[in-house]
Amino acid sequence: MKTLGIITLFAFAVSLPVVAVEIGHTYEQVIAEKGNPATRLEMGETLVLNYPDQRIKFKAKRVVEVKATAAAPATPAAPSAPAAPAAPRAPVAPAAPGITAGTWTSNYQLALAQARQQDAHVFLFFTCSDWCGWCKRLDAEILATAKFKNYAAEKLILVKLDFPRGVPQTDAVKAQNAALAQKYQVRGFPTVIVLDSAGKAVGQLGYQPGGPAPFIDALNKL
Repeated sequence: MKTLGIITLFAFAVSLPVVAVEIGHTYEQVIAEKGNPATRLEMGETLVLNYPDQRIKFKAKRVVEVKATAAAPATPAAPSAPAAPAAPRAPVAPAAPGITAGTWTSNYQLALAQARQQDAHVFLFFTCSDWCGWCKRLDAEILATAKFKNYAAEKLILVKLDFPRGVPQTDAVKAQNAALAQKYQVRGFPTVIVLDSAGKAVGQLGYQPGGPAPFIDALNKL
C-alpha cells in the first residue's frame, strides 16, 4: 500500500505542466524556470532580464511585467552599386637614359642622345686601361681629379672606349669601339675626341703634363 502511494505521487509529479512566468513571481522562481538571462539591466529596485523569447521586468524582486520578444526580421541587404569604371591612366613616358653630364658610360649612341637632350659636348676617351702607361697617367693626373670632374659635370658626357688586353668585354662593345676608332682615325693611345651636341667632332686632345688646368683650358678653346 505504501509502495503504491509513492508510485502514484511520482507519476503525478511527472505529469505537472511547466509553470510559465507570471506577474508576481519572484526572481528566484524565474531563474529556476528560465535559467540565466542573455542580458541583465538593474536600476535601483527595477530589474530587467532579457531572454531570447521574453523581457521580464521586476520591482523589489517580483515580476511586474512580462513581454514576449520576437527576433527582428533580417533586413535584406541593399544591392551594392556597380563599381565605377576606373579612369583611364595617362600613358607613362619612358624613363630618360640614365646618363648625366660628368658620368662615364661605354654606350656611344646613348651618349649622343643624351648630349642632344642636355645640349652638352661628348668626350670620347680612347684608352687601353690595363697596359698603356700614358693612358693611365692621363686618367690619374687629369680625368680622376676633382677639378676635371666638376668641369665635366657641367659640360660633358663622358664616354670611355677601352681596348684592354686582360679585361673581358662583350663582342658588341669590342665591335663598337673598333668602329669608332676607325671612324675618328685614332692612331694611338690615349686619344680624346670632343663632339658637339649634334655629334660633330670639334677637336682632338691627348696626354699633356701640368694636371687638369691646362687640359681644361685646351677643352675650352675647342
